[in-house]
Formats: sequence, structure tokens, C-alpha cells
Amino acid sequence: MEIKVISGWFDAELHNVKQGFNLSLFKALNPPWMPAKVVRFDGCSPGDVVRLKLGLWPIQMDWESQITEEKTGLDAWYFVDEGVLLPFFLQKWTHVHRVESQHGRCRVIDHIELEFRSGFWAWLFMPLMRQQFAYRKPIYAKRLWGAPSAS
Repeated sequence: MEIKVISGWFDAELHNVKQGFNLSLFKALNPPWMPAKVVRFDGCSPGDVVRLKLGLWPIQMDWESQITEEKTGLDAWYFVDEGVLLPFFLQKWTHVHRVESQHGRCRVIDHIELEFRSGFWAWLFMPLMRQQFAYRKPIYAKRLWGAPSAS
């Protein structure tokens, strides 16, 4: 299964957007209905680790992803995180974070490929996952880089 969310274009230079992918943004992207405590956040470079504690007591799940790839070009930058330790309902997680730049404007594309352990878990959790990433769409522009451009 996959999820793909594309933000609107916003006024920003690629190098500034790249620097903005930090712990502060990561925390802001977490929706209030999906409690997550950041246990470790190394960054967005290959070998970096992100570790979370999801849920509320008494039901908590560990999540750990590792950044496996990162590349900067003239008009794009991306990095990939892959699930190392996932919640019980997920079997595989690959998330490509891509920033595209054109004429001093940028947009963020979240592309997630995921596999659930069963159709039941997909039916139960996929709508929540889609909402979680749709929640991010306006935050990319508003949180750090101003309102989206008209186009």
C-alpha cells in the first residue's frame, strides 16, 4: 500500500527548507490524535536514527526508523527513512521525503510505501495513516516558511 501527499508550493529556497527539517518540525508534524514521544532524533542523513514511543499508557509501541539514503541536487533534495522496529500492525515501512524547488519556491512530497501484517490491520489503521500525513500538508508551509504561494 502507499500514501502520497504533496504540499502546495511555498516561497522558500531549497537550502533553507533542508535546514528546516529538524526536531522542531518533526514534532510539529505529529497530529494531536496520534500521541508520540520522541526518544531519539539524530537528523536526516544516512545512518541517522529516529526512535519514537507511540500511544498512551498502558498501550505503547516502539518505532524506530533509520535514514538509509539522502541526496541533494540543484532543484531537489530527498532522504529516505526505513522502519527497523515497527508497531505490531506494520510489517514494512519506507518513507521518501522529497523537496522540489522551482524559481525560489518549494514543495514537499511525502511518499510512503507500507505493508500491514494483515488486511484487518490495513482496514483499521490505513485511514489513520492517511489522516496523519494529510495533517502535515499545511504545516510544511505554515510552520517554518510562510503561507503557500497562489499557484
